[in-house]
Amino acid sequence: MLHLHRRTSTPTGTGKGADSRAAILEAAVISFGQRGYYGTSLQKIANTVGMTKAGVLHHVGNKEGLLNIVLDEVYDPGTEKIMEHFRMTDRPNVARMWREVVAINAERPEQVHMFSTLDAEAIDPRHPAHEYFTNRDKNLLEEMMEIPWVVPEGTNIEHLLQAGFSMMDGIQLRWLRAPQRDLNEMWAECEGELMPMPMWKGYR
Repeated sequence: MLHLHRRTSTPTGTGKGADSRAAILEAAVISFGQRGYYGTSLQKIANTVGMTKAGVLHHVGNKEGLLNIVLDEVYDPGTEKIMEHFRMTDRPNVARMWREVVAINAERPEQVHMFSTLDAEAIDPRHPAHEYFTNRDKNLLEEMMEIPWVVPEGTNIEHLLQAGFSMMDGIQLRWLRAPQRDLNEMWAECEGELMPMPMWKGYR
């Protein structure tokens, strides 16, 4: 499983408490996406979910704790499951891996919006998510390099992975600006340029 800079978070709980926590996280995803970390207010989140600010703090600790939770528990698990699957595959296909990542992201635009907004904000070393994003990029590439991807002879897999994720970051921003488009179709256009035929025939 990927280790994208894990943090300790509050327990999820059960029953009504779990429902309240889930509502807080859903509201936080939307707020972080639309307003960023600094523009997000715990009081506004509390108002959105019909709780007091103290009630929100009970579930997340503080605003930075809320940030940690939505990145670690809400966003990352989707990618982690895909990487774990390809770790266990006999002939891991890098093109299929990207398609699965894109398919998941196409179903969660609000989370992608949040991730993109926070990623841009966190360029600032003082941002509370700066270390998370720095480590995420590094650790993700390192762990993907450990997977024995089946690729055409002579392929520089590290360069391929870096180029692929750069493309993905770019099309996701274009998609967020034009949500009526299909993210999967947008990626298919990139895939043909990244892994062109006939070189990649039988590999994608």
